[in-house]
Amino acid sequence: MKAPGFSWPTCPQANSSAARYDKYEDCPSGWQATGRTDSDRPGMRGEPNVCQIRADKLTLPAIHTSGRFGHGNDAGSRQVQVEVDGKLVPAEVQTISNGRRSFPGDSSTFYAIPRALREKPWYIEYDDANGIRQKSWFNLNMR
Repeated sequence: MKAPGFSWPTCPQANSSAARYDKYEDCPSGWQATGRTDSDRPGMRGEPNVCQIRADKLTLPAIHTSGRFGHGNDAGSRQVQVEVDGKLVPAEVQTISNGRRSFPGDSSTFYAIPRALREKPWYIEYDDANGIRQKSWFNLNMR
């Protein structure tokens, strides 16, 4: 770990880890973290900065809010609002085809929301007095 500029101490008695960094909050239950990239190269994935869910797994209906994103072309995504943990959040709707356009049902629709950044992205793991693995989160404010 090079960011703090020193070697992080550990506690062997508590079986603690060195400090680790995870800048994104976990995705809501049922959603999966995935990466988005601006690259047009196939297979290029960015960091997992988006949570996505298949449309058939969304438990509450989406609310349509606008047409398509993008630059005036049909390649953009529709914007809707979805309810996540009791709050309405903006989401993109994307339909992904498997390339065989001649068969109905050969595409999947997904909803995607941005992952929230953690206020405390650094953590250590350790075993508590009962031997249960715990995480302790903190912020180094290294900007």
